[in-house]
Amino acid sequence: MPMPKPRDTLDWRRLLDEALTAPGDLTGVYDRFHDYSFANMLLFRQQGIHEPVASFSRWKALGRHILKGAKAKEVIVPVVMQEALPLENEAEATPTAEHREAVARVIGFKAVRAIFALSDTDGPELPAVKPADWDLQAALGKLGVREVPFDELNGNIHGYSQGLEFAINPLAVNRTKTVFHELGHIVLGHTLPSTIEEYRAHRGIAEFQAEAVAYLSMNELDLLDEQTASVSRGYFQHWLKDEQLPDRTIQQVFRATDAILKAGRVA
Repeated sequence: MPMPKPRDTLDWRRLLDEALTAPGDLTGVYDRFHDYSFANMLLFRQQGIHEPVASFSRWKALGRHILKGAKAKEVIVPVVMQEALPLENEAEATPTAEHREAVARVIGFKAVRAIFALSDTDGPELPAVKPADWDLQAALGKLGVREVPFDELNGNIHGYSQGLEFAINPLAVNRTKTVFHELGHIVLGHTLPSTIEEYRAHRGIAEFQAEAVAYLSMNELDLLDEQTASVSRGYFQHWLKDEQLPDRTIQQVFRATDAILKAGRVA
């Protein structure tokens, strides 16, 4: 059964056209955490960690403090040795300033206890935003979607979805927008086993579509402030680059947005 046609497609198209051309900014949203190596990710899992991790200084910068008694986890770090630059002429009695400078050289790696997981910290929680006329639980029930616990080590990942399930990072800068983004992926069919290869092949388009669903949904529920809009615009431009948008891509966004909004509308 086809989804009902949304009422405000002309206005929605105008909003998206503006978002694709106006300046956007992703600074401080998807770059707040260190990007740890694959080897470190395996090490964190071996230590039973299933949540974002960061150093003491990074948690402090994010406004969180380490709980009393919390034990640091191991992380692999390089062992660096300082070496002086070799002299061009070994007989030279007085090395130049350039030669006196030391250069760093990695000579190996070691595990040190210097990382703390989210549950090792405490700090102010972002207040939950509940739209006046839209209910998440009602929407999930009608869409047949389920929220599951977040199980990612990378704090820069704000959410993910698979099949009919999604998870949201407790530290997501904007939980509500991230929820709509992941619901967009699911309703658009990006997370189904039969479409995962198409998603990977055209990820730029898919990410644009999911964020467009979030952008339009936030606008409809009067939650789209300038900071949120700027992040979405930056996200569009990052993922699309020079890709062209077929008209059916936009129509799919409109139908998915309409379905999600209607599923959670409070009478």
